[in-house]
This record gives sequence, C-alpha cells and structure tokens, in this order.
Amino acid sequence: MSTTRSLLRRVGGALAAGVVGLTMVVWALERTSLINFAMVIEGADVSTPMRVYVTMFVGLALVNLSTFYAVRQWSDYLREHPGTAQLPVWFLVILIVLPGAALITSVATHAGYIRGLDSVPMDPNPGFVGFQVIMSALIIVALVLLGVRWAPGYKRPQARPATD
Repeated sequence: MSTTRSLLRRVGGALAAGVVGLTMVVWALERTSLINFAMVIEGADVSTPMRVYVTMFVGLALVNLSTFYAVRQWSDYLREHPGTAQLPVWFLVILIVLPGAALITSVATHAGYIRGLDSVPMDPNPGFVGFQVIMSALIIVALVLLGVRWAPGYKRPQARPATD
C-alpha cells in the first residue's frame, strides 16, 4: 500500500473519530444549555444528569486525541514528502473565519429562538447539532493544516552552504 493511501486511511480514521467526539461534545453542550434555559425560563427544578458531563468529557478526549494524531500523521507525511502541495494560507484562514462566523451566528440565533418558546424542549435538535459539528470540523481541519505548516521543524532541515 502506498504511503499516500496509508495517510488517507489514518487521517480518515482520525477525522471519523473527531466527528464522533465533536458530536458528543456539541450534543452534551446543547443538552446542558436546554436544561439551563428550562430552569431560567420555566422555573423547572431539573439538573443536568452526570452522563451528559461524562459524554462531554469523552467527546473532548476523542477530539483532542484525533486532532493530535492527525497533526502527527500529516507532519510525518510532509517530512517524508517535502514537495507536497498544500492549500494556500488565505484559503485556510477563510475556512476558519466563515464557519466560525456561521457557528457564532447560529448559536446566538438559536438561543434567541429558545428564549422565545413557551416551553423549552429537553432534547437537542439533531439538525442543529449536525450543523455545529460540520462547522467545527471545518475549523479544526483548517487549524490542523495551518498548525503543521507553521510548526517549527515539520520539514527536514535543509543543507546550508558552508561558510568560511
């Protein structure tokens, strides 16, 4: 198997694990915020179950481990193949800014919508969670690519001419 296929397989696995972790984190955050809205708006006497916090912790661990694994795999690949073309920095910055703005706007709009409801739902909306996961994944992928590019030592040292 070629090293490129191997890289794609490993990074694809890291992406899948990262998306699962992001889904766990976003679902837990959304569930926690809905419970808090219910306490504030309706005066309900509910508390966030411990399993929601455990889900959030496990999701954060998955996201972090898969992100660091992807950084390591991509940097190793670039060290072995220094001529590999990379996405331009301006494109990666746009890939961070636009989904970030969409994510912030959607969270603010969603909070306003929830505050306007007569009764707060206790279950997160799967579509909203999916949107947040996709936007967050785009941001993290761009950060991985930028992080490896700007990290010191990701390329092999170049031979320097001898000085007298």
